[in-house]
Amino acid sequence: MKSGGFLRNLKLWIVIFLIISIILVYKYTMPYYNELQLHQKTKQLYAGIAGDNIDWEIIAQTEAGNTIYIKKFGDGDEITLILAALHGDEQTGFHLVYRLADTLASQPEIIRKPAVIVPVVNPDGLLARSRLNAEGIDVNRNFPTKNWSPVYEQEKYYPGSQSGSALETQVMMLLINKYKPVKIIAVHDDLHMNNFDGPAENLAWKMAETNGYEVTSDVGYPTPGSLGSYAGIEKNIAVITLELPRISPEEAWRDNFQALIDAINF
Repeated sequence: MKSGGFLRNLKLWIVIFLIISIILVYKYTMPYYNELQLHQKTKQLYAGIAGDNIDWEIIAQTEAGNTIYIKKFGDGDEITLILAALHGDEQTGFHLVYRLADTLASQPEIIRKPAVIVPVVNPDGLLARSRLNAEGIDVNRNFPTKNWSPVYEQEKYYPGSQSGSALETQVMMLLINKYKPVKIIAVHDDLHMNNFDGPAENLAWKMAETNGYEVTSDVGYPTPGSLGSYAGIEKNIAVITLELPRISPEEAWRDNFQALIDAINF
């Protein structure tokens, strides 16, 4: 009897161990697997830009020979500049902004004011699934701001040896100078907020009406040399850093399509 009870308990513990093991494997491997799947879709989507039905303008070729595309929709003043993938490992924003451009190409009537779309600022990083550009620079720490510093604590924040030295930074500065946007929406992840710099608080709250994200001027840590500092604080442009949560491209579109249209029309 004692032997039978021991065997039953042993079998129960084995079953429990197997269940826990399966749960842990799923928990820690599925996010990595999902990231790999998303990266494959990202590379396919980027490769297809050159042959899609949107009349893209090529604004630059990167260090690794990849293309930075832009597209202007609509005419008039009060331009909104919308961009994604300053950090190449933030892939969901690329899918979101590309899908926005694709939608505007087929439904231009849904916006009343013009928009300039840059689906990927840092294609070298995007294709390598790296935060940094091909030179190892964090593009969003490389803008020539008063708070720029060559000092950094982690490699992923490397601001470059000089401010404004990265080609991707120079492209963004060129676009801001050329189009003189009154609003800039930069899509990042995964802090889950409508972060604002410059005169953009009302715009952030307007976007929150549909995406439901927290509205804040503070991401919780310093961002010297960032686009928000450069364009929002120093140039007084309304800048929203749209920080997506950790969600799929489909969920990002569901939550933010209307928020982006509202931002353009605001």
